[in-house]
Amino acid sequence: MVRARKESKEPAGEPGFTRRVQRTGSSSLSITLPKAWTDSMNLETGDSLRFRDLGGGRLEVSPANVEGPTDRRQKLLRIDATRAPPKLLARLLVGAYITGQDQIVVSSAAGLTSEQRQEVRRTVGHVLGMTVVEEETGAVEVQNFVDPGRYQFHRLLGQVVRILRVELEMCRTVLSSGDPAPLQQLGAMEDEIDRFYLLMVRQLLLSSDDFQVARDIGVESHHYQIGSRLLAKILEVTGDLISGVGREIGENLPGLRRLPKAAFRDILSLVGQVEGYLDRTMDAFTRLSVVDANAVLNEIDQKLTADYALGDALARQIPNRRLAVAAQRVVSNLLMAIEMLVIINEVTINRSVEPETVAKTDRQVSMQPTPRADVEGP
Repeated sequence: MVRARKESKEPAGEPGFTRRVQRTGSSSLSITLPKAWTDSMNLETGDSLRFRDLGGGRLEVSPANVEGPTDRRQKLLRIDATRAPPKLLARLLVGAYITGQDQIVVSSAAGLTSEQRQEVRRTVGHVLGMTVVEEETGAVEVQNFVDPGRYQFHRLLGQVVRILRVELEMCRTVLSSGDPAPLQQLGAMEDEIDRFYLLMVRQLLLSSDDFQVARDIGVESHHYQIGSRLLAKILEVTGDLISGVGREIGENLPGLRRLPKAAFRDILSLVGQVEGYLDRTMDAFTRLSVVDANAVLNEIDQKLTADYALGDALARQIPNRRLAVAAQRVVSNLLMAIEMLVIINEVTINRSVEPETVAKTDRQVSMQPTPRADVEGP
C-alpha cells in the first residue's frame, strides 16, 4: 500500500526524492509521498492512485482521476498550410502519424490549393491505417485507424526482411536470365517497406509512453525500443539501396550482361553475398547470438576492403562510360547495404549486455553458439 500522507520536508534543488519503505501491520509495506507532488495533484486522504509497472524496476504513480495513456482521448492536431513550402505538408502528416496523432485537420485561411490536396491524398495513400474522412473547401480531415498494439514488432520486422530477400533474389534472377519483367514489382515492394517502417516507428514511439503498447508489441524495455527504432531505420535504408540496385539493373540490363565474364560474375557474387549476410545477420539478431553476430562482423571486416576495390576494377574493364558508372552504382549500393548490416550486428551484441537482457540470463553472457529455433524475433 502507498499512503498519501503529506511530508513537510523535501530536499531542496534535487531532481528526485528518496523514501524509506516502512512496514504497516503484519504484511503491508508503505512509503510517504512528496508534499510538493501531493499538493500539485490536490490529493487528500482517501483519494485513489493508479499504478503502472513500467518494467526495469520502474513504477508509475498517478491519481486515478487523471487520464492515463491507455484510456486517453483521441489526439487532435491542426495543421495550418497557408504558407507551407513544397513537401513540408507531407512530412508533417507523416510526423503526426508516427507520433501517435489520431486525427489531423489540414486547413488554410485562403482555402487549400489543388496541389496541397493532392499532397495530402498522396501521403495518406502511402501510410498504413491513415485515411481521409472528410474534405471541405478550406480543410481536409485525416484519421488514423491503426491500433498501435495490434501487431507484434518482430512480425512486422520479419515481413520487411522477407521483402528485402525477395528484392535481392529478383535482382539476381534478372541478371542471370536477362528478363527484366520481375523488376516491375520493385516500386510496390519499396512502398510496402516504407509503410511497414512508418508503422513500426509509430508503435515504438507510442510504446515509450504506454507500457501496455510496449507489452503488446514485445518491446517492454526502453533500451530495446531505442535499438529497435535504429533497426527499423537501417532496414528501410537497406530497402532503398536494394531498390536502387534493381533500377540500375533494369535500365542497363543488356550492357551489364555483355560485361566481361569475370566482371559479371563479381557483380552476381556480390548480390549473393548481401543475401547471405542479411540472412545470417537477422538470424543472429533473432536468436540474440553474440557469437554469430561477431562472426559476421569479422567476415565483413575482411571482405569489405577487397570489395571496395571492385568498383574501380569494373570501371577499368568497361570502356562504355555510362555502363561503367551504372556498374559502379550497383556495387556501391550493395556495399552500403552490407555496411547497414554491420550496424544490426552491433545492435545484437549491445542488446546481449543491456541490463534487461543480462537480468534474464543470470548476469552471464554466453560465448557458446545459440541453437537455431523456429522463432521470428527476440
